[in-house]
Amino acid sequence: MHPQTEELRKIYNPDGSELRSLQLKMLEILKTVTAICDKYGLPYWLSGGTLLGAVVHDGFIPWDDDIDIEMLRSDYKKLLKILPEELPAHLYLQTPKNKHYTLLFSKVRDRNSIVYMKDEDTSRYEVKGFYIDIAPVERSYMWMKKALDNLYGRAFRRIKRGQPFHSGRYFFEYGTSLVLYPVSIVLVALARAVCAITKPDSLVYSYGINARHAQKTADILPVNHIKFEGMEFSAPHNPHNYLYSQYKCDYTIIPPESGRPQHFLKVEYL
Repeated sequence: MHPQTEELRKIYNPDGSELRSLQLKMLEILKTVTAICDKYGLPYWLSGGTLLGAVVHDGFIPWDDDIDIEMLRSDYKKLLKILPEELPAHLYLQTPKNKHYTLLFSKVRDRNSIVYMKDEDTSRYEVKGFYIDIAPVERSYMWMKKALDNLYGRAFRRIKRGQPFHSGRYFFEYGTSLVLYPVSIVLVALARAVCAITKPDSLVYSYGINARHAQKTADILPVNHIKFEGMEFSAPHNPHNYLYSQYKCDYTIIPPESGRPQHFLKVEYL
């Protein structure tokens, strides 16, 4: 544990605080989802700030209000078919197929709360509660991903955003995307076919997800295990290489206050 962890917890998420309560509720979602993954033999691993928190703080980064896991795209697709039948009634699976949802990864959300986000408009979502993120990764080349992200991801988001008559710019973007989106789907399929043959040694977030770092397959698979909030979860095979590859710096250094972002403006419980 980082020597500053306890001091930071007193500031951001002491026991009984609103943030700590939220973290523990998200942890329950994580436990539910990962238990389902384990039941069906679908490997996952803690990622992003959740993994960093496990390595540096033995749990949540004290100011964090987010949980992230990743999976191979093939396992992710299987999980999306399983979750609707396995999730308890108070949890909801939100996927890129949901109306108005403009992201190309999925979330498992709480039905009994509403979150107000800094960078995401949740007002048109059917379920607006707090969540954990589940992101698919796949073998690809970074140059290929960058090229397709700009085409496929942008067209997808503009179509899902809708509101073509909001302004002249929106109308142009929507109309253009209606043409470019089918083309981008074909290009993504071709890229996946190429990667299936050439088998690049890098895993990246699936096309259209704006995350521009690649991981060596051997740093992730086979998955390892790590303690997070006193419980054991799956983690990349080499979490230190994984984190350095993502953050490109000494991730154990506590960032200044300005570098401690949070996602939620407010949480309401129904």
